Amino acid sequence: MKIELKNEMETLIIPLYGKAKMSELGVFKDPFAEEAIAKLNYDYSKLKIQDKTQVMLAMRASIIDEFAKGFIGKNGNCLVLHLGCGLDARSMRLGMQTKIWYDLDFPEVIDIKKQLYSETANYRYISSSVTNLNWIDGIKMVGNEVLIIAEGLFMYLSENEIKTLLEALKLKFKKYTIVFDAYSKLTVKSSKNHPSLKRTGAKVKWGVDNPREIEAYIKSIKHLKTLYLTDKKIIERLPKKYRIMFRVAGFFRSAREAHRVIIMKVDE
Repeated sequence: MKIELKNEMETLIIPLYGKAKMSELGVFKDPFAEEAIAKLNYDYSKLKIQDKTQVMLAMRASIIDEFAKGFIGKNGNCLVLHLGCGLDARSMRLGMQTKIWYDLDFPEVIDIKKQLYSETANYRYISSSVTNLNWIDGIKMVGNEVLIIAEGLFMYLSENEIKTLLEALKLKFKKYTIVFDAYSKLTVKSSKNHPSLKRTGAKVKWGVDNPREIEAYIKSIKHLKTLYLTDKKIIERLPKKYRIMFRVAGFFRSAREAHRVIIMKVDE
């Protein structure tokens, strides 16, 4: 299956490849990612995806998976909206029943994804740029709880685009929980030197040092918690050489805050 993607769209290959490689090592189990990279006709070597990056992206996915499992476990009748889903198979990987799960990404990405995974009655695709907010009108509200996942997305949006998106989602759902990963502002500045991002031409635009800053973006949004890639229970899953690296990083605030997962709640 040959694929042609550019800039931000091409970056979706990076986490897919990272999860597949970590799955092969037994660090993060994702047979869907393993199958996908085997099916796609793509030269993965040209992205120069470092081992450390593969580990970090698998850890990020694992953290978000764990939170999503807990949320869905408590709210099985919920609506899940996965923004910038890429070729991730999170819905299938979690294997948990929801009222409906939407995966959203660019039309070019969804066209590829449809060849990998079929839609069902409660698993649907939305073909759109996340910033073209017309897609929101097509969502039917079901259940009482909404979980929004934005993994590997917000760093490619501007602050104003994020504010506009969060407000539009509030107008649609009234209340929701959102989990996303964020770089620190220092990480954003240094991202231009990342070999994989340099190869794709993708531009990192947004980062945040204190999640409380996001509480000023729209009314009624509150920071619930921050989850770190250096958390002990995450590190323990890694091969020994990476365990030491991430344990040491956890002692330094700048390293700990460089890339983490943030959970926020929007209420009426």
